[in-house]
Amino acid sequence: MIVIILFFLFLLGEIMNAQDAPSEKDISYRPATVAGSFYPANSDTLKKDLAEYLELDKPRIIPLEEKIIGIISPHAGYVYSGFVAGKAYRELYGRNYKTAIIIAPSHHIYFPYASVFSGDAYVTPLGNSLVDKELATKLSQQNSYVKLSKDGHSWGKGAPEHSLEVQIPFLQFVLPEIKIVPIVMGSQDPQIIHSLSVAIYRTLKELNRTDDVILVASSDLSHYHSYETAYEIDSKFVSTFERYDYYKLTALLNNRDIEACGGGPISVVMTVTEALGANKPVKLLYATSGDTPYITPIKERVVGYFAGALVYDSKYQPKLLPELSNAEKGELLNVVKNIVEATASGVKYSLPEELLNIPSFLQEFTAFVTIKKNDELRACMGHIFPTKPLILELNEVAKTSSTSDWRFGPIRKDELPYLSYEITILSRFKKVFSYEQIQVGKHGLYLRYKNNSGLLLPQVATERNWDVNTFLQNLCLKAGVAKTTFLDPDAEIYSFEALIIP
Repeated sequence: MIVIILFFLFLLGEIMNAQDAPSEKDISYRPATVAGSFYPANSDTLKKDLAEYLELDKPRIIPLEEKIIGIISPHAGYVYSGFVAGKAYRELYGRNYKTAIIIAPSHHIYFPYASVFSGDAYVTPLGNSLVDKELATKLSQQNSYVKLSKDGHSWGKGAPEHSLEVQIPFLQFVLPEIKIVPIVMGSQDPQIIHSLSVAIYRTLKELNRTDDVILVASSDLSHYHSYETAYEIDSKFVSTFERYDYYKLTALLNNRDIEACGGGPISVVMTVTEALGANKPVKLLYATSGDTPYITPIKERVVGYFAGALVYDSKYQPKLLPELSNAEKGELLNVVKNIVEATASGVKYSLPEELLNIPSFLQEFTAFVTIKKNDELRACMGHIFPTKPLILELNEVAKTSSTSDWRFGPIRKDELPYLSYEITILSRFKKVFSYEQIQVGKHGLYLRYKNNSGLLLPQVATERNWDVNTFLQNLCLKAGVAKTTFLDPDAEIYSFEALIIP
């Protein structure tokens, strides 16, 4: 009888404990959920491992006088990617930041917005990282695609999200007093990338916090390819990063030409850091799980990892456009003319071999070819981001312009004597956060709104004497939307510079 009573009391206690246990929605301090699996649960062991990954005794790659505004870091288990993540966080050691905005992907659940953690702290074996509540709240008020929530920050039943949590011990080690704004992207749709980028930029501007915040993008790269294939795939990501081309990065991810589970966070961080003044992307380390020195690697199925920084360097001058001599410009115009004439005449044309050996022609740029007949537009076509060397780009675009501009139809052989040609080589796109950034005569514009898009070259506005407002209105009309669509918060506007070869 006594045994039965004791057993009943035990069950009652368990029921009471279960009822008293707080649910996820009631907990404001998110517990460490992947400690013991992705990284050590013992604080002393964790500190020892972090010190080994960070190698703080070695010289930094980025001088202290250069300002780091954002970093990219992998999020796998530390024995696989910790040595790569350490290269990014080592560069933050000894610098001054009040808050880290950490942006990570959701691996387990979908939700159509960016979830800014609504709790008070993330907990790891090294202690509590407090949330910057003012910044988090202000951020969530910017638009409907950014919300205060615990979605994506799960730690209960099912698979807990690791991609954000694994960044925090590194931050706690190198910047012990820093606060955090944890953000999990439930979708990496271009609209969410756009809206989160705008929200972060505006929040930092409105709170005058542009100088004391570090942005962190959490992402791995290619997954489960052979060692050699991973390096080949990820080289496309690295080259796009080193060009600071976040528009192309998003397009390549959407087309599945490259792989990055946190591609959305990377695009957001690249976009916002540039708007905050970063002008130099720095590759710190690329490696794969097949390179780890901490376990016996399996090179048949590896995951790619990247550490990078986005930096303001007052001495650095990025090259947005190719440097071409007058003779080289003339060669390119001749190529375009010859291609159009051959295409209209039904004659096969092959690029001269010597042109394929000119270094400036082998740089990767995109271009438009404009064809006029008696000074009136006859055709104009091109691409919006580069995928091949300039000479091959022009070879393709010249053929397309002469045959496929639906507004005018194919160019006929009898028109050839009356044609003139113009090449416009485009820089990468830069996101426009303020219309004051647009300079008529210097910038061309590209607009994307829902399923519509349109582009106007810089010379179009100059030739028509447009001001910025008229330029934007006509950009909307070119995209097939109402002329005031540029005022819609969901409208994405990008500027670019151009090298025009008349």
